Amino acid sequence: SARSGSTNFYQDIAVRELARQAPELAPRLKAAGIFVTPDLGDTILGDPDLTPLARLKDGVQSAEALRRVVEVNLQRGADVIKTRVNPRAGLAEQDPLEQVYSREQLTEIVTAAGRRGKGVLCHSYSEKGCDDAVRAGIRSLEHGAYVSERTLAEMRRRGTFFTPTLGAIAGMIGSDDPVLDERGRTYLPLLKKAALAAHEMGVPLAAGTDSSGGTVDPIGGEVELMRSAGLGALDAIRTATTGAAKLLGLEDTVGRLARGFAGDVLLVDGDPLADVAVLKKPVGVVRSGVAVAL
Repeated sequence: SARSGSTNFYQDIAVRELARQAPELAPRLKAAGIFVTPDLGDTILGDPDLTPLARLKDGVQSAEALRRVVEVNLQRGADVIKTRVNPRAGLAEQDPLEQVYSREQLTEIVTAAGRRGKGVLCHSYSEKGCDDAVRAGIRSLEHGAYVSERTLAEMRRRGTFFTPTLGAIAGMIGSDDPVLDERGRTYLPLLKKAALAAHEMGVPLAAGTDSSGGTVDPIGGEVELMRSAGLGALDAIRTATTGAAKLLGLEDTVGRLARGFAGDVLLVDGDPLADVAVLKKPVGVVRSGVAVAL
């Protein structure tokens, strides 16, 4: 099972339908549709209901425009809504601590999604951005390098999930671009500390790879990083199983081996409680009781 973090042209919604019709070809998927962000880019050409927004001088900023993008996403069948409070850390020319949307704008997005019973995942890095996003009512905080203990306490109170994507940040270390290398080296220890603090405070954690395109990093790498952050082996594994299933709203059907559940199995050569690294190299996968080729 997986959750998309948005795609151009609603591709993830199509993959979700593929998974329903041919489960051996794709994971069951929660789709986010298109990114709610100021600049929709060429995605705006993929939906006639969005093209009027191309005339907006400052992009998707007004309450009306924000609601419109959310509403069109939901009309197209999105399961969740993806937005941002900060730019990307993985692009050297962007400042990941700059604030893109205010708490008021984020609240518009959350409210519009909530009218249809949908949650919002929010790409975030800065301390203020993380706090604004959580207090606006998002369902899950993504990345969150500078999330504060104050915000983590609010997340615990609200039941907001934390998806630190440690692997994505670790992947910047060693980059040929010195800006990205420095960000990775700075953010990773902060994120590990935040993930451990969240766990100890009772904030629900979910493992996510932040993969993009056609290549998906094995989730076992994220579990290994959760373990290195200080979580026990079983708790680290739970971030990719029961914890992730709860975030996706699938906790009654997937995420564990029990009567009445889907029958998803990851086969590994070794004991993950002794060494979680074995999860990075599965020797077999069973999806709903059907063996899937690796």
